[in-house]
Amino acid sequence: MSLYLVATPLGNLEDLSLRARRVLAEVRGVYCEDTRRTVGLMTHLGLSTPLTRYDDRDPRGVARMLDRLTRGDDLALVSDSGTPVLSDPGLRIVQEARAAGVAIVSVPGPCAAAAAVAASGLPGDSFVFLGFLPRTSGKRRRLLAQAAALERTLVVYESPFRIKALLEDAAESLGPGAQAALCRELTKVHEEWLTGSVAEVKAVLDARAEILGEFVACFHPLPRKETPE
Repeated sequence: MSLYLVATPLGNLEDLSLRARRVLAEVRGVYCEDTRRTVGLMTHLGLSTPLTRYDDRDPRGVARMLDRLTRGDDLALVSDSGTPVLSDPGLRIVQEARAAGVAIVSVPGPCAAAAAVAASGLPGDSFVFLGFLPRTSGKRRRLLAQAAALERTLVVYESPFRIKALLEDAAESLGPGAQAALCRELTKVHEEWLTGSVAEVKAVLDARAEILGEFVACFHPLPRKETPE
C-alpha cells in the first residue's frame, strides 16, 4: 500500500515524466483537486484510472481515502498543476497516511517555484518559498519584511487580481530598488517575464489595462550589483 504524490505539468503537457504516467496508469485511483482539470490530463495520456476529488478540509473524504490505503490500495494524489502539498492540497492525507504506516512515494516533476527561480536571474543557491501570501496588506508586508532579513531570494505565488497589490507591498517592505523577476503563465504558450527593480516592474503592470494569467513572483531584497564596463 502506497500513496504516490505525483507532480503534474504547470501548463505544458510534455513536462509529465514517464514515471508519472506509469504510476497514474497503475494505481487503483487518482485523487485530485478538480476532476474536471485532471480528466483532461488523463484523456491526453489515454488513461482511464478512476478520479476522486480530494479536499484537505473534508475529514470524511480524507478518512475514506486513508481507509482505502490501509486496506492495501495503491493511490495517487495530484494537484491541478505542479507538486502536491506545496501550496496545494495533500498535507493532511500525507500526515495521516504516515501515522498509519502507509508508504509515501514522491514522484518528482514540475514545481513552479523551482522553475521560476532557475530562470529569474536571481540567486538560487538558497531561496525562501512563501507560497500564497495572506490577503491583507499588513500581513503581507510583515511576512515580506521578515523574510527579507534573510537576504535570500523570495518566491511568491499570486493571482492576476492581486499582483499589483503584491508589488506595492514589496516596494514598501523590500524597497522600490529591490530586485524583481515576475513570470506570468509559466511553461504555457503566453509565458512572459518582467525583470528589473520592484518599481520598474510595477510601472509596467500599472500601464496595462488588463492583467491575465497566474504569476510566480521572485524578489531579492538587495539591489542589483552594477556590472563593470
